[in-house]
Amino acid sequence: MKQFNILFIFLLICIQYTNAQEYPVIKDMVTDNAGIFSDYEAQNLREKLMQYELDTSHEIVVLTIKELGNSTIEQYAYGVFNQEKNKFGKDHLDNGLLLLIAPNQRQVRIEVGNGFEPIITDVFSSHIIDYILTPYFKKEQYFKGVNHAIYEIIKLIQDPIYAQEFGDIYRKKAEESEISPVTKVFASIFLTLVFTILLYYCYCKFVLKASMWKTKIKPLYNKHKLNFWLFVSALFCVVYNFYTLSWILFMILFVSSFLSIFVFVGFGIILKLAFKRAITIFKSLLTGKLGFINFWWYFPLTFLLFFAAFAFGFTPIMMGFFMLITIVFNKDSNEMISNFSWEFYVIAIALIFISLFVISIVRAIKKIKSSYKETFGFSIFKMGVGLSSKGGSGSGSSRGYSSSGSRSYSSSSRSSSYSGGGGRSSGGGASGSW
Repeated sequence: MKQFNILFIFLLICIQYTNAQEYPVIKDMVTDNAGIFSDYEAQNLREKLMQYELDTSHEIVVLTIKELGNSTIEQYAYGVFNQEKNKFGKDHLDNGLLLLIAPNQRQVRIEVGNGFEPIITDVFSSHIIDYILTPYFKKEQYFKGVNHAIYEIIKLIQDPIYAQEFGDIYRKKAEESEISPVTKVFASIFLTLVFTILLYYCYCKFVLKASMWKTKIKPLYNKHKLNFWLFVSALFCVVYNFYTLSWILFMILFVSSFLSIFVFVGFGIILKLAFKRAITIFKSLLTGKLGFINFWWYFPLTFLLFFAAFAFGFTPIMMGFFMLITIVFNKDSNEMISNFSWEFYVIAIALIFISLFVISIVRAIKKIKSSYKETFGFSIFKMGVGLSSKGGSGSGSSRGYSSSGSRSYSSSSRSSSYSGGGGRSSGGGASGSW
């Protein structure tokens, strides 16, 4: 029964990880699922966007949602834009744009069709979000923000040269709102102190191989006084000139530390447990203690353990990898993922699982060969006494799966229909929060 309880828990975990996100089908230029616009405001935007589509064929769609679910704002916008029943913009033109707003998560995304990417660049989208949408959204003036943003987007599409003028206006605003030198000095001193303590901890642990609390600082400081102040001065200069980068690095370290918990659970606990179980059942199968037919009773939970290890351990690593690619190379992770077909991911995952079971079989064979008490054998229906009794791996003494006391592994308004077209997006655009 305990075995089935654990199996049920892992099934829930797997469903949570594999449950596909459902995206809304857009049938209107303004779909206010979050209810942030009044009827008048929504109709005002709707009429303006419909008229713009009639005049130019360009489609600008506004969508508000209550929850993002398990998706990021980027994933959700990409999914809505490229859903088969939506496809913003006209076929072969890809002249669609989606403005996605998630007020409960305080996030916003401008998703741009491929045909608009040369005009509505990621930089322009970021300016729209940072200097127009975000200030209005902080005051909960959603209609004013969206209305102003649509005005700027339409103006840019009609006259791409306006992008330079727009950029100059908000570049000046950004320079005017820069942090004062005094604030930068204090922030730099604080960050220098933080990084110095972290590096001192690493020095004690990996160089001196002693606890930071047990190491006497004064003798160490007197011995390396000049080097210490040179290092702190250099670190301060780096932090002062690149304080924004320092905060980004700090956030990367924080996120990495958080994700490492899942990696540890996946690879350090669940994967170890999965290997131990797999080796035991393969060893019992190859020595005849477990019949081939009964082997398939134990196999599903072993497979689910490997799957849980993969979900907990490998998924955060891939998330960190795509975050690094996005930050360092300024590449959209959604675009990178979409370049691979679903067959590629299926084959890759299958190869990983096959490799895990091959490793388990090899290790089981080595254990049998190294034991003078066990020999290879085969059985069809044997229940496997060695799997349910206490003790070692020999007959009547192996660690069990179900025996008591043994270690167990299982435990309304004017009609304004929107029919869409054939547009696609490769993930271009920008996101923001307020």
